[in-house]
Amino acid sequence: MRPIYFYAPSLKRYENEYFTSRSGWKAISVTGTYCAFNCKHCNRRVLETMADGSTREKFEKEISTAKGGVIISGGSTPRGDVPVWKYSDILRSRKDLTIIAHTGVVKNEEIARKFKESGVKIALLDMVGDNETIREVLGQPFTVDDYLNSFKYLKKEGIKIVPHVIMGLSKKGEEGDLNAIRLLKEVNPDAVIIVGLMPLVGTAYNEISPPPPSHLINGLKLARDLFNVPVMLGCARPLGSKYSEVEKFAVDYEVDGIAFPEENTIEYAKEKGRKVILSNACCSNVVYDFILRVSL
Repeated sequence: MRPIYFYAPSLKRYENEYFTSRSGWKAISVTGTYCAFNCKHCNRRVLETMADGSTREKFEKEISTAKGGVIISGGSTPRGDVPVWKYSDILRSRKDLTIIAHTGVVKNEEIARKFKESGVKIALLDMVGDNETIREVLGQPFTVDDYLNSFKYLKKEGIKIVPHVIMGLSKKGEEGDLNAIRLLKEVNPDAVIIVGLMPLVGTAYNEISPPPPSHLINGLKLARDLFNVPVMLGCARPLGSKYSEVEKFAVDYEVDGIAFPEENTIEYAKEKGRKVILSNACCSNVVYDFILRVSL
């Protein structure tokens, strides 16, 4: 039976008997709260939860306290990418850190190379499985192929790619979300992270219903069935007592890890005989945790 990794970066306050997020990897936005797009499910609200690295002075201050690794994020430019490389010299100087970056849409090899030259080790990008959702929910002039090509460009540069699929996002319903997972077979991901749509105050989706637990379970099941690489239940997902069955399923179905697990999920995993490994890293670091485990 494979071990299970539980992650708690400092993206939110989290604490239980087992561990806390107080010393977790931090997320820094290189654009502050700016983004060229106004996605209905985000409306830049997610950027507000990150440390502000919009100026060089602010970025240097924030990254100076980072230990182990850091999540570099931000809003997209009109071209689609997140301009992480504007601080490439600072990032390259921190060889002690694992640099994880939200890349946005990467339109060509040159942009992918900029991420590589900035020291990015792991690239994160949501995978969307239909053009209607990209156009009407994200408000972007891109296509499914643009998203798939983003992963291909990044992987060609030797960057680990870890797509996220947001269950509940697709205009085509659950089947649209499942299709996004199936499409990832084309890009040979290094890990797959399943998350869930959350109604955020201040967004157009403030009153939308989050996906039911079965929707997330079906996403995890399909990803586990399709991929031999690590599959994770990520941090951005609806929580509450009715979603505890999602975490229990993840334990039972050999999913590799969970971000911000309920305390009783950790106990359940131990009862089921899975070796529990606790980490303050971003859950996408499961790529390196997995490599380390299989090499021992």
